[in-house]
Amino acid sequence: MVQPALVQRSRLGRQLDQPVSAPQVRELIYNIPLRLWPAYAERAVVVRATDPAALAATLATADSERLLGVQLQALATHSEPLNAWQPGIPIELLMGDPETEFPLLYHHTELQDNHPVRVVIPARPGLAKAVKVALALEFPVRIDPGQPDAAALAELAAVLELYLRQSDVAQPVEYLHSTLLGLYYDDPLPLWIAMDEEPGLLYQVADDGTESLPGRLAGVAPTTLARDAGPLAWIEQLLATAPDCQSCAFRRVCGGYFKWPQRDYDCRGVQGLFAELSAAANELRRDLDAAPS
Repeated sequence: MVQPALVQRSRLGRQLDQPVSAPQVRELIYNIPLRLWPAYAERAVVVRATDPAALAATLATADSERLLGVQLQALATHSEPLNAWQPGIPIELLMGDPETEFPLLYHHTELQDNHPVRVVIPARPGLAKAVKVALALEFPVRIDPGQPDAAALAELAAVLELYLRQSDVAQPVEYLHSTLLGLYYDDPLPLWIAMDEEPGLLYQVADDGTESLPGRLAGVAPTTLARDAGPLAWIEQLLATAPDCQSCAFRRVCGGYFKWPQRDYDCRGVQGLFAELSAAANELRRDLDAAPS
């Protein structure tokens, strides 16, 4: 049985074929290295850094309305300087090697006293173990799936089983969480949005100051995108254009996410994971419909 507690909705996606009558251009968010903070201090930013002490000192007086979050890129550093710094600012812990770095999460549990904290874990060897530890420490998780090979797909399948069936899992694991909810409500949220890589909203700023689209689209020039064409028009313009995307049963959920950066990636493995999530959503719907009111 799928955990009924997983049915909680925080964001509503828009279907790709739903007409948009009034396009809106939203304020851009820039993911920047700490050293470029002075140049972007008046913009909405997420700041990434390796040194918690330098981050806390540099952003001590940052406007919390403009500073939307920080990313700590080195888990081996102790994060005490951030514990009581700017309470309420979200923090992401970026894990590089799940197989060796998962014990380092214990160093950062106190961050949760004053901050929303999420762990980002790549789909590499050790992923399932790292996710299990993160969830046991009550960290929400975002998986960076890349374009998973057979070994990574096996790790993802193990995480999916843990997430759906383990009764003590109380934190969301993205992208699985938003996908399950989207399928349950028949209102899918494209992975670009669920994974905080929405190219119509976010820009990635490299260490040399070069701006590009975010996440797996890093290196694609922002001018490629027509931002005024509608909230999800960029999926049709740029992302889900591969022939297999057009015929894929999970096109609305994925939005071409797994076709980047290698456009010839074979999606059959990730389609299998989507199919399991779809079956779980149907199972959950049946269980809740059959439950006493």
